[in-house]
Amino acid sequence: MSEIFSIDQTFLTGKTAFKWLMQESDRLIILKFVAPHCPGCKTLKPVLNQIAQDCVGKLNLVEIDMTEEPEIAMNFGVRSAPTVVLLKGHEILANIGGLQPKNSIYRKFINF
Repeated sequence: MSEIFSIDQTFLTGKTAFKWLMQESDRLIILKFVAPHCPGCKTLKPVLNQIAQDCVGKLNLVEIDMTEEPEIAMNFGVRSAPTVVLLKGHEILANIGGLQPKNSIYRKFINF
């Protein structure tokens, strides 16, 4: 069964959604790399969700579980969770490793 995605979806999960967005979207893509037992990932989730809500129609947020999709993490040089990668087209705009202060994350997003 194939998954159906819409460019209007703000929140997506997994490799299939990511690959689809890379082909279909001209929006900013936020890749959030997480792991199941990562406390920082749980802390970061509401921060990124709020950014995505504030920017509906301007970006897509894709969550990638590093334990399920290690090849995507390796392709972006991600070694630990949480890590956030900002993409526009096939260009990496930022790679934000670790848990950052909320204002720091907002500033990095606003600059793009």
